[in-house]
Amino acid sequence: MIKKYFFLFLCQWPLLLSAAPSALPSSLPTQQLADKNTNDLVYFTPPIGWKIADSKLLPKSVKIMVIGENTGNFPPSMNLSLEPYKGTLKQYLKMIKNMDEARGNEWKDLGSIQTEAGLGNLSQVDEPTQWGIKRLMRVILLKNGTIYILTASALREDFAQYYEHFFASMRSLRVAKDLLDMVTNAQQRTQLRLASKKLQTDWQTLLMQKQQENGELALNEMKETMFKSQEFQKDYWQPFIQIINQKYKDLGSEWQNLFLQKMEDDLFQTTL
Repeated sequence: MIKKYFFLFLCQWPLLLSAAPSALPSSLPTQQLADKNTNDLVYFTPPIGWKIADSKLLPKSVKIMVIGENTGNFPPSMNLSLEPYKGTLKQYLKMIKNMDEARGNEWKDLGSIQTEAGLGNLSQVDEPTQWGIKRLMRVILLKNGTIYILTASALREDFAQYYEHFFASMRSLRVAKDLLDMVTNAQQRTQLRLASKKLQTDWQTLLMQKQQENGELALNEMKETMFKSQEFQKDYWQPFIQIINQKYKDLGSEWQNLFLQKMEDDLFQTTL
């Protein structure tokens, strides 16, 4: 079963800097996570070639972080965080501003920004560090009782060279209800919904036939046996996998794997 809270790393797409580049695994351009409060999928498209930081080295408030290449001691980064919030966006922004100013940081409201998830607020913070002045640019969005914060960070003297990439990534911030909702092409989304429904219908029909043939077998055992059978694999499951791999490869291998896992879970939850 798919947990309600997970990270999903999509290899074809696509947060506080606390990990050195040496701690990074291979490049994974797209990052996603599910909001454990709403079960929504939250994702953004980071700059091409950036790498994901080891989650064990991140503060608890940071859910995912990607880091770019830099020859200095302070590479650029982007991090995504979220938290439940019952107030208004205006109230949250005031709280954040007060916290930054209390630390002696220079805070500036840059106005609104239109993201894929909706209209958010864009702000900028300059913060002294041992490497020099660190500049943070944040998009803060309130949606369905959850605050989403996507933060871009670099030294102030380097920030201009990354601004275009930062801004594009911030605009890409999106909240989807489920994996199917991530298919932005309406026709492809409809086709996948129909293909999934057909697979589930065929599965239930076959399961009913197997139950009539061998009623003594426990339902869970019957499902396991039928799923692994050459008939189901060849005539139903492998053709469905082929559809996912061929028509939805732009969503990335991890999305494909997760969608197939969800379909398998749904099949095994079928009741008669």
